[in-house]
Amino acid sequence: MKIGLLGIGTVGKGVREQLAGREDMGIQRILVRREIPELGELATRRIEDILEDPEIDTVVELMGGMEPAYSHVLRALRAGKNVVTANKLMLSYHMEELLQEASARGVQLRFDASVGGGIPYLYNLMRTRRTDEIFSISGIVNGTTNMILDTMQSSGADFSDVLAQAQRAGYAEADPSSDIDGIDARSKLCIAASVAFGKYLHPEEIAVAGIRNIASEDVLAFKRLGYTCRLLVRAERISENSVCAFVEPTLINPLEPESTVRRNDNLIGLVGRRIGQQYFFGQGAGKDPTAYSVVLGLTEIQAGERPFDGWMLDGRATVDNSQLIHRYYVRTTTRLSIPAEKLRGGGGANLYLTSPLPVDRMHALAASLRLRDPNLFFAGVRG
Repeated sequence: MKIGLLGIGTVGKGVREQLAGREDMGIQRILVRREIPELGELATRRIEDILEDPEIDTVVELMGGMEPAYSHVLRALRAGKNVVTANKLMLSYHMEELLQEASARGVQLRFDASVGGGIPYLYNLMRTRRTDEIFSISGIVNGTTNMILDTMQSSGADFSDVLAQAQRAGYAEADPSSDIDGIDARSKLCIAASVAFGKYLHPEEIAVAGIRNIASEDVLAFKRLGYTCRLLVRAERISENSVCAFVEPTLINPLEPESTVRRNDNLIGLVGRRIGQQYFFGQGAGKDPTAYSVVLGLTEIQAGERPFDGWMLDGRATVDNSQLIHRYYVRTTTRLSIPAEKLRGGGGANLYLTSPLPVDRMHALAASLRLRDPNLFFAGVRG
């Protein structure tokens, strides 16, 4: 197998290291954005050098972001090349078109590494769908936010200090918005829910709340209430063509599986009609776990395995977040206009525990309240 590698960042370097010394597959060219002298003749700044090379049969896209990654992947599929990618943002918006293009060209689009890094989650979602009906999926899919929340609750440190620590350690980007605002988690939920329920979801229909505004007084309140906070994703089948899908900080019982997830690990689950509850735990990101998943996809393509064949998604699903109802914890400097118990603490803010209300109503209420209180924080309460 001759590979064209798009991007030589952290994961790209991991893939190159894991392929080193293999005689059955190797990297023929590497697309770079700037000159990297140590790559020698492997490096090119022209995508055409990869797309027009008849010896390259598989493209690995690890550039990240929307463009030019999307255009390069689409052109690679149209050129009759298999594609392996870990790009969750691109896939969440363009999975339908790319899968259809791969099917029409008789090649594979492998994206196992886009959700859960080295955890074999998407692969097992597909396997489960073949013989069972999946009712719901949920869990922790972003290691950066989990590390921040875990550290804040175990050490009492402030959000800004923990975020800076995560950035210094390389777990958080210089611009952490995608992680702390829940966008990364939303992209992963969009992909996983599409696979689980057999219908494409649009990411912008999925309700999302992040942890940017979490404060020390919130952590103290969680402790008094006897809860642990984690950023969770959830999607649940409502009907044949509609699902409930959202991302939000969630307060859970300390005995729940998600409460035990430390540092930057992930825990992703599914509930099936016959199989019941299953969880998949491990490193959801990082150089070696994600590169491992990419190389596994390459190995299966080379072996002629086509685990994704025959499961093409059928049409689109709408997101209906009016059907799932639970309580919410809210910190705000304004007064709530809905039934809620006022909690003690909070400094200059009001702390509330609401009566049960639909997910879509809470997210709409939060958007309205933020016009007056941009530092508002809320979290769902499970159980």
